[in-house]
Amino acid sequence: MAVTIKDVAKKAGVATSTVSRTLQDSPSISEKTKQNVRKVMDEIGYRPNLTARGLVNQTTQTIGVILPVSQGEAFQNTFFLSMLRGISKACNEKKHMVSIASGTTEAELLDSVQTMAEGGRVDGFIVLYSRKDDAVIEYLYQEQVPFAMIGKPYKYENAMLYVDNDNVVAGKDAANYLLQLGHEKIAFIGEDTKQMVIRERLKGYTQALEEAGLEMNPEMVVDITLPEADYREKMRQLFDHDDFPTGIVASDDLIALNMIYVLSDYGLKVPADVSIIGFNNSIFAEKAQPELTSIDLHIDSLTSQTVYQLIQRIEAKQSLAVKMILPHQIIERQSCRRK
Repeated sequence: MAVTIKDVAKKAGVATSTVSRTLQDSPSISEKTKQNVRKVMDEIGYRPNLTARGLVNQTTQTIGVILPVSQGEAFQNTFFLSMLRGISKACNEKKHMVSIASGTTEAELLDSVQTMAEGGRVDGFIVLYSRKDDAVIEYLYQEQVPFAMIGKPYKYENAMLYVDNDNVVAGKDAANYLLQLGHEKIAFIGEDTKQMVIRERLKGYTQALEEAGLEMNPEMVVDITLPEADYREKMRQLFDHDDFPTGIVASDDLIALNMIYVLSDYGLKVPADVSIIGFNNSIFAEKAQPELTSIDLHIDSLTSQTVYQLIQRIEAKQSLAVKMILPHQIIERQSCRRK
């Protein structure tokens, strides 16, 4: 966890405003207090944040984009690539540049963000993910670095700028789409449920089943981040028998596409045997065979609104927390049919 200005204040026995004024070398603070605060900073390894110190006249015209921790998967994910493209387009229109912060571990990612912020290399950040107990978000919030999130935050929701879809409703709509086609045994295939977006889509899927009078069976929910052997066993348990799920809600188009290949191993075809609906309406949705029915999240609108709102905040034209929820749309193709 990053050392924050609050940590310094607590250990030094002063208010956070005193620490802030010490950083600014304010004459309103006694030299004795300043020395004490600076000593504590050295002891606990606090690094002053140039951005948070309000150096507004030294703007970089650069927005940092924070990717989730990964071994490189994020750069292969069409959703993140689409968001990066949308952010770059919006930043170009506003005469801003884009800088990427990434890491293979949480510590590495945090260090990358701190280096960019404290070195005055960016004016603010856009965070492309939302996870529980995230050190990066804690750092940005506590150090008052301007930032925006694409997605719903776990913490500080009423104090943050974020732009999102209603992923509970989107998950519910996806499941209801299959229910309306006559499917009752529907699986949810998704990623790590520590991610807010996956948790919310799963919640919507569950609500749809319950409102249809169907019991949500935990065995029908598969996390693709399971170890390979466990994942394959889960697939076998679901599809290697006659009473298999006839519908699948996949949390991403790539997952939906992979399921087409997985199902073929069990002699099942899409949509003749199993109907699949995905998310993001990516290029893979149109290129798949059959073409995927998918939920379009309007990524261009998500990214452009996030960029514009963040720049407003950086330029001090908007200081209040802003929450924007954008609509989604089901794009019907050939991967679903009536049971």
